[in-house]
Amino acid sequence: MYLAGIVVCIQFELAARREFVFRRTLRAAKARVDAASRVIKQQNERMREVVREKERFFSSAYHDIQQPLAAINLFIRSARIKLESEHAASHDLDVIEETARDLLDMFKDIQDYSELGSYVSHLAPVDTRTVLMEVFEQYLEPARLRGIELRLTLRRRSPPPIESDHALFKRALSNFISNAIKYTSVGGIVVGWVEIGERLRIDVWDTGVGISPAHRDAIFAEYYQIDNPGRDRSKGLGLGLSIVNRIVGILPKHSMRFWSVKGRGSRFSLYAPISQSAPVIETKDQANAACTSILNGRYILLCDDEPTVLEGLRRLFLSAGALVDSAGSMKGFEAILADDGRAPDIIVTDIRLRDGPNGIKVAERIRQHFAWAGVLPVAFITGELVSPHALRDFAEPFVLLRKSSAPESTLAEISRFVAAQRPTGFDHVRDP
Repeated sequence: MYLAGIVVCIQFELAARREFVFRRTLRAAKARVDAASRVIKQQNERMREVVREKERFFSSAYHDIQQPLAAINLFIRSARIKLESEHAASHDLDVIEETARDLLDMFKDIQDYSELGSYVSHLAPVDTRTVLMEVFEQYLEPARLRGIELRLTLRRRSPPPIESDHALFKRALSNFISNAIKYTSVGGIVVGWVEIGERLRIDVWDTGVGISPAHRDAIFAEYYQIDNPGRDRSKGLGLGLSIVNRIVGILPKHSMRFWSVKGRGSRFSLYAPISQSAPVIETKDQANAACTSILNGRYILLCDDEPTVLEGLRRLFLSAGALVDSAGSMKGFEAILADDGRAPDIIVTDIRLRDGPNGIKVAERIRQHFAWAGVLPVAFITGELVSPHALRDFAEPFVLLRKSSAPESTLAEISRFVAAQRPTGFDHVRDP
């Protein structure tokens, strides 16, 4: 029994030692895993901070580079009005404007691509003929300048309306036509449509360079361009087709296809569901009338920290008949607010301001001062990559506009916004 007890005890001792060694090894391994997890967490946090820093830098650079470009566009428009009879000066302005437009188009591509990830589509009946005419007129002059013909096929009846997002669908079609113009040097481009069951197909045919089979899987990738090793500025950044690809992914029941022969041209097609409802159609004359008359006599408070942009915007609104008080910061508005006179019909401000509060705080301060006039509408004109979601805590009504937009587009957007807020009467003066 004594010997048997010794053997059993030895086995228990060995088992206990094995368990002890195992637990010690497990604790050491867990400690190493915890240490590695802490290191990985720290590295991930550093990487996130690097990403945030890059985003801040990119947004700041995007904003700062757009400032002078926006000023160029605004002053070109002002100079054209003054030099309508000076053909030599007009030619120089054409060159400057075309260069500025190329650069602004690049920024618009970056902006669009950045925003599409969080874009919520607004589906409604869209008048297809109106969209086709808008895009056709938009690219008629760029095609002419390249020496190619842009033609829109006309039929006895208009194309049926589609169920889509007007802005996104127009952007996709515009990118197809813009891309065709960039890669067509001889011949022309034809835009047409055909009904296929319950869908409408819109085709953009060109006689350009075509696409070889080796490139067909890559043309929708970001920054990919065929035959542009020198990164010719006039051909953009290579985001056009990738933007279309993302738009088609956002819009339900939409799709696209393309067919191409190397050296003979391409056909890009957009498919959209036909709408069973009739769209509300606003004629171009009505839209132009709204742009030229809505701001006449309206009072605008304008804020931008870039003097040239501020002056360009001031001239833009003055040309539409508006009354404008402007300043580069909240400090500049103190004397205006001290006068305590007429409340503005709209506040127009940049978001990023160098001195003092940013544009959001400026708008809130002015709203607070004129609280007796109700909640004043605000138009933020920014050069930053800011999505409307970033303004979710700011009280309606407001609109977010881009400095990369053409002056006429900015004027039209603000005119429509003001008309929607205050369709009748605009002499808002505090009662004595």
